[in-house]
Amino acid sequence: MFEKMFIQKALNQTWTLEINPGRINDFPADCKTSVTSLLIHDIFGGEILKTRKKNGWHFYNKINGERIDFTGQEINKSNEDSQFEDLPSTPEETQIYFDQEDYSNIFIKFIRAYEDVVGLMK
Repeated sequence: MFEKMFIQKALNQTWTLEINPGRINDFPADCKTSVTSLLIHDIFGGEILKTRKKNGWHFYNKINGERIDFTGQEINKSNEDSQFEDLPSTPEETQIYFDQEDYSNIFIKFIRAYEDVVGLMK
């Protein structure tokens, strides 16, 4: 099931759970966007895309022909197409911004949060 509202809520819970207060600012935007885009790609499929920003790359997804940016708050709130270059990326490219162990932990926490959000554990 691909329901953007549930996914966003689960992602918000995941990032809250994953990052301890002393470490929250240690995750640069390109790390958070690369982890999130790979997570969505690995679970829901689609493509990984990227756009150049002042401080590095911003990664996001395209699923069923729709651009989906679950970390949009990391860039500008506006959804104008001109803000996105839609350059193709790969899972391998996103992985240069984080450790595999961190990704595995975030992946598991997302699955648990998603199950909680959609009520699979009840």
